[in-house]
Amino acid sequence: MSSAPTSAGALDLQLDGQLSEDLASSVYRELRAAICDFRLQPNQRLVQNTLADELGISRTPVRDALLRLAQEGMVQPAPQRGGYLVSEFTAREVFDIYDVRLALEPNAAAEAAGRHGAVAIATLRELNSKIASQVPAESANTFELNRDFHALVIEPSDNVIIRRVLGQLWSMPSALRMYHLQMVDDHDAGQMVEEHETIIVALENGDSQRVKDAVASHIELARADAVQHVAEDAS
Repeated sequence: MSSAPTSAGALDLQLDGQLSEDLASSVYRELRAAICDFRLQPNQRLVQNTLADELGISRTPVRDALLRLAQEGMVQPAPQRGGYLVSEFTAREVFDIYDVRLALEPNAAAEAAGRHGAVAIATLRELNSKIASQVPAESANTFELNRDFHALVIEPSDNVIIRRVLGQLWSMPSALRMYHLQMVDDHDAGQMVEEHETIIVALENGDSQRVKDAVASHIELARADAVQHVAEDAS
């Protein structure tokens, strides 16, 4: 899942127009999104001056954004020519995310069974409906909807640490990068939506074992799909 170093020219980057806030934060969000959806490829070289010229801004917010990305592990200093290189997308990290989710999430979801009120159940179905209506180009939106769905599934669980750890997993860049690959290639979210509905029904009925099984199966299928994508990418 790596490529040869490339130039940072013609990146097609655009700020979101939210310039009333810290400009460095806007640059950070745009660069982070471009890395996650592979507009910026692994090992692609990013140069502060080039990025600033393309975005039409001063060097300082670009420098601050790149430092923030480096702290997050999304870029790393280029060893020879200066600037930064986009970090490689490692399969091991993706599989580890799924493995940790599989170890924690089914139990947390089972504990939450029967604790969701009517409003929470309706919200889960609304999120699932929005996921069903997304298109491949909106993979970042689908990712956020899916993240919100899974967070709400386990929200009534008493284990605050598990909820926090799972939230951190969803915030990892590799999670969004893998999700983008899966959604672009497998743009039909029908299976995911069906699996979500099975989880919702089990939660609504307070069937903790069925919730646990449904969530575990859902994660296992997603992991198997990720393994297939990694194998295809490596071939």
